[in-house]
Amino acid sequence: MVRMMHLQSMRIRGFSVIELLFAIAILSVAISIVVISFSKLNSSKALKQSASLITSVLNEARSLTLSSANGSQYGVHFESSQVVLFKGASFSPADPLNIPTEINPLVGIGDVELSGGGTNVVFRRLTGETAESGTIELFLKSSPETLLIITINAAGLAEISL
Repeated sequence: MVRMMHLQSMRIRGFSVIELLFAIAILSVAISIVVISFSKLNSSKALKQSASLITSVLNEARSLTLSSANGSQYGVHFESSQVVLFKGASFSPADPLNIPTEINPLVGIGDVELSGGGTNVVFRRLTGETAESGTIELFLKSSPETLLIITINAAGLAEISL
């Protein structure tokens, strides 16, 4: 009898099914919050990097024009998922000298609002100015209301606005 009481007092108590399910639910919520936070951080970073990349291409085209590389002017053509640096006064899709630059797949190029319309910015030789000043809108495809604006002024300088 004493031995039996001793065995009952030594019995190890485990978790009930309810306790286990509750612990799993809490862990799932915590993991979801972390995953969502990292996803938003990654998307925000992709948007900023794409804006920097496009600004870089615009600056390169302006720089090539100012240096009169190959005795020509240069421009940038905007599409929904890429920008294309081109040589000359107008964009020709078939030109083998075009340099396309893909932006992050999480990001899209939205409204391109340039003076005179169109989707090309061409820089003038000697001054680097452009007649196509305006704005280019970048947005997150997963959250179209999250956007950045690239502004190109008449002097041909590009900057990122929030």
